Amino acid sequence: MRITLVVDNLARNGFQQEHGLSILVESGKDAVLFDTGQTGGVLRDNLERVSVNPDSISAIVLSHGHYDHTGGLRQAMGLALNAKCYAHPFCFNAKYAKADGELRYTGIPPNATVSKKVVVYNKTPVGILHGVVISGEIPIRKPVDIAQSRFVVEGDSGLKPDDFVDEQCLIVRGNSGVAVLLGCAHRGVENNLLAAMEIAGTEHIKLVVGGLHLGHADDERLKAVADFFGCCRHRDNRLLSLHRRSGNTLPRESVAKQDHSSPSR
Repeated sequence: MRITLVVDNLARNGFQQEHGLSILVESGKDAVLFDTGQTGGVLRDNLERVSVNPDSISAIVLSHGHYDHTGGLRQAMGLALNAKCYAHPFCFNAKYAKADGELRYTGIPPNATVSKKVVVYNKTPVGILHGVVISGEIPIRKPVDIAQSRFVVEGDSGLKPDDFVDEQCLIVRGNSGVAVLLGCAHRGVENNLLAAMEIAGTEHIKLVVGGLHLGHADDERLKAVADFFGCCRHRDNRLLSLHRRSGNTLPRESVAKQDHSSPSR
């Protein structure tokens, strides 16, 4: 089992970067792409740089319906011709962010949408490769401000606060333990990891990779997340905090290692 960061906000060693996220999970001869970044160009170029054969990608999983995780979807499906796209049914709903009294569209870009024939909609856990499972909907067990008032979504009666019911994480079980891939953790880091641990049947996580959405968190919130990590940590565990614009992250002592990694093997 191998996990490769393909697209992130930061890059080095000749890789391209953009505000977005995409992670490749390889299991034997097959692979899963978790999110597609903001643009297909960066995704394509970085996949070429790590010498990944697109034909090996049998599934493309969308963590949620924001543009910086889905913007490369059409190009990814064009590269991985045999792949299916896995997403929550609400992932394709129109999403917006409020800023300075205006609404900015933040959903899947129109030029990134694909035919419904290649999309598998799921609300519950789905195994897509040996040892690789999509979480389905993330239950809210720990209180968190999931609405985050600036995010709204198109509902039956117009715009409403986005509760990110479309959010999913990816659970990967390897020989050394369980890894969890997060898109943005809008529904809370703790809730994502609790769902993942329940699905994996474990109380310990070896690796957490992805966006934590803690950039504007206060000290109390950061401490709560750090304390939670302390309860579910695994010996020699790792936290790779990715997809960050700026702002806060977890205290270093809460995990064994932190790394704002560039795309790499």
